[in-house]
Amino acid sequence: MAGADRPSPGSGTGSGRKLAAVLHADIAGYGRLMGDDETGTHARLKAYRDVMDSIISAHGGRIVGTAGDAVLAEFQSVSEALESAVEVQNALAERNAALAPDTRLEFRIGINLGDVIVDGDDIFGNGVNVAARVEALAEPGGVAISASVHEQVSGAPGLVFTDRGSHRVKNMARPIRVFSVAASNGIEPQRRPAGGGPKRLGLALALVLVAVAGVLAAAWLWAPLGPLIGREPSSQSGPAASDMVALGKPTVVVLPFENRGGDPGEVYFSDGLTEDVITGLGRFSGLQVLSWSAVAPFKAKAADPGQLSDEFNADYVVGGSVRRASERLRVTVQLTGVGDGVLLWSERYDRQIEEIFAVQDEITRQVVGALAVKVTRLEEERAFEEPTENLTAYDRVLRGRELWRQIRRDANLRSRELFASAIGIDSRYADAHVGLGWTHMDDFKYGWTEWPASALDRAEEFATRAIQLDEQNALAHALFADVLRFRRRFEQSEQEILRALELNPNNALSHAIHGCLMVWWGKPEAASEALETALRLDPYPYIWWLVNLSHAYYFLGRYQDAVRLYERFGDPFGEDPGLYAVLAAAHGQLGHADEARQALDKLERISPFFNAKTYAGNFARAEDGALLLDGLARAGFGAGSPR
Repeated sequence: MAGADRPSPGSGTGSGRKLAAVLHADIAGYGRLMGDDETGTHARLKAYRDVMDSIISAHGGRIVGTAGDAVLAEFQSVSEALESAVEVQNALAERNAALAPDTRLEFRIGINLGDVIVDGDDIFGNGVNVAARVEALAEPGGVAISASVHEQVSGAPGLVFTDRGSHRVKNMARPIRVFSVAASNGIEPQRRPAGGGPKRLGLALALVLVAVAGVLAAAWLWAPLGPLIGREPSSQSGPAASDMVALGKPTVVVLPFENRGGDPGEVYFSDGLTEDVITGLGRFSGLQVLSWSAVAPFKAKAADPGQLSDEFNADYVVGGSVRRASERLRVTVQLTGVGDGVLLWSERYDRQIEEIFAVQDEITRQVVGALAVKVTRLEEERAFEEPTENLTAYDRVLRGRELWRQIRRDANLRSRELFASAIGIDSRYADAHVGLGWTHMDDFKYGWTEWPASALDRAEEFATRAIQLDEQNALAHALFADVLRFRRRFEQSEQEILRALELNPNNALSHAIHGCLMVWWGKPEAASEALETALRLDPYPYIWWLVNLSHAYYFLGRYQDAVRLYERFGDPFGEDPGLYAVLAAAHGQLGHADEARQALDKLERISPFFNAKTYAGNFARAEDGALLLDGLARAGFGAGSPR
């Protein structure tokens, strides 16, 4: 390669700034390897580092620093940096070929050309940070480069460059465009085998996502949250959509699997498989995975990549189909990059129906592997927990979920029968206990029972039983947290909901329960953050999510945001007196007399005996209740009456 791409020379000593080709590398799964065999892994790392150091030095590079498994080096030539990286990977691939797959040290290498700060022998700055982010997007055993490097070396002979699109990454204001590199002579970076591990019962089968019971019929309502709570030049401005999703994680959309069995009655099965893959992927903290109800509107219709990108800021989409016939099951699945349309991975599974759990296990493993997410061993164990060994019990839980999502008393009762039947078949099936507990919780919340206290007791009973059976069942902890919230045991409720979020950081319902708890407990800032996250993950929420978010905005003095929330969702908010109380109060604080009167008229129509002081007393922080009463007074509530 020519030397015309050389940045300005420099030895790395002194101080100031310069342009440099920066190489960053670390080992995929290093923590797991050290946990398995600390001594052997350290010895292999030392030997591999000797190889790397020699090759880097031969290409004019300088090792700037090492920490654990990480290597930072700088080069005066972009071409030399890239040649060095490819040579390193080829040399290490030969060494790995002689080792068992679970003992191989597979480095990821990223290269960036950028401005760096020189401080003695160290380099810092954005040029280094981008190299580290590019490295994190490389495949194990692979090389990835930034767009600035690609511009310099795209015509290099003997190499193949694949555009992997733009990615939003942590602490970077703009997406970075990444290219993968492979040798055209048949020697490619080491890749993980496609088998995906042993066929054991694997995926933590479907914790019931209450969020999917939201307003699925109102798919036409959704637009990004920017217009809803967009920024204004005032202290009341809310976060824009881009702020809400800038979490430094790739966003994955799992589209509803297509039912190709020919029997419309089998749709529940393909939907259940979709939901379970979402749940399994959702347990990886390195991914942001949208909920079932966010993708349900795409059932039986093609999803336009542009729409997925615009509405959900999606980076990757998982799609597929299910054909269930007699005792056979065929599942096809694909993983595609939204920005560039590149097919990253696809697979077809032809199995006996009882192997459905192994299929889910493999799908989840392959998707995570293809995204090159750094998954800790603990997260992997959480994602592949053992559900039930009985297909009939699993089938009844899937049918129970489908009914339970309809939010109707009759459907709730029928789903309860199915969950109870699943427990009768497998008494240790934690998900069935969770589903049964949620049916009693809905009786309590929606007034579907003459004995609400008994319903709350039953919900708590099934939540605690599910936790006893499976302590890592995230929605069992979420259910228990919600019960404790209504019992006003706030500290214990927070412990449970934080445990749920630790186990599944992508579950919208858990974020919503956390937000509601914070509203009641007098922590509106934390409440708004949690509920906005829930809305990002699930844009078709329960009414009570929105009611509590409007209260959080109001208690923060963000009165206009509370009003906009209603204007954005409108009538689907439903007949909730709390909504119209806070809406009237917000208009009262803003001096909107006509709008305040309209909200009060609605409040008085749906709840003629509404007692403002009693309602305000629900909130643990006295100033929140006082602020609500002040707004209602400004709106004219109770004028001429003793309320």
